[in-house]
Formats: sequence, C-alpha cells, structure tokens
Amino acid sequence: MSQRETRVPLPPADIATVLFCTAAVFFALAFGGKALEGYRLQRHNAQIEAQVTALQAETSELNSRLQHVQTDAYVQEVAREQYKWTESGETLIVPQYRPQPDASQGGTVVPSSSAVGLSRWLQWVQRLKRLFD
Repeated sequence: MSQRETRVPLPPADIATVLFCTAAVFFALAFGGKALEGYRLQRHNAQIEAQVTALQAETSELNSRLQHVQTDAYVQEVAREQYKWTESGETLIVPQYRPQPDASQGGTVVPSSSAVGLSRWLQWVQRLKRLFD
C-alpha cells in the first residue's frame, strides 16, 4: 500500500513573520523612493537658489550701470570719445596716417623690421644647413 504524506500545517507565527517581512520590504522600497525624490528636490532647490543669487547680482550690476549711463558725465564721455565732440574753447586734434614713399616715386625705401628679421632668419637657416651637410 502506498503511504500518504501528511503535511504539517504552518504555525501562525511563521505566517505572520512572512507577512511582516513582505510588508517591511514593500514599505522600505516605497519610503526609500520618496526619500530619494526628496533628496533630488533639495539639490534642485539649491541649484535654483544659486541661479537666483547670480541673477540678483547681475540685476544689481545692470541697475548700477543704468544709473551711470543716465548721468551727464557718461553722455559727455561718449560724445567726446565716439563722436569727437569738444567743448567751447577746446581744439580737436585728429592724427592722420602718412604713407611711406614708394621707390617708384624716387623716395628712399627703408626696409621694414619684418624684412630685416626675415633676412636674419634665412641667414641662420643657411648656417645650420652648412653645419649638417
């Protein structure tokens, strides 16, 4: 005859332990996700606060620049530098460029410093070639 296996029923304490562990894991994952989200939000808030501080500093700089631009001293400075305006009694001196005379016009041609530097460079290259030949 075949023997029939008999199962031993689980004690209620074991069932309660399994349910408690399952619930604990579930709550740990749920609250861990919320804690991570809170941490990310704090970091994002810190970044936003840093941006706000930088923008406030820029705003104060721009406001001070605006106040300076609206003064008569700034208007006078721009008029003198960019538009070459003078006050009464002042004389404006404008320097003019005078080109060097060409050899075809009969003037003396002075070699420029770049031409002198190039000729010296070529002399050094020729000396080096002679050393290695």
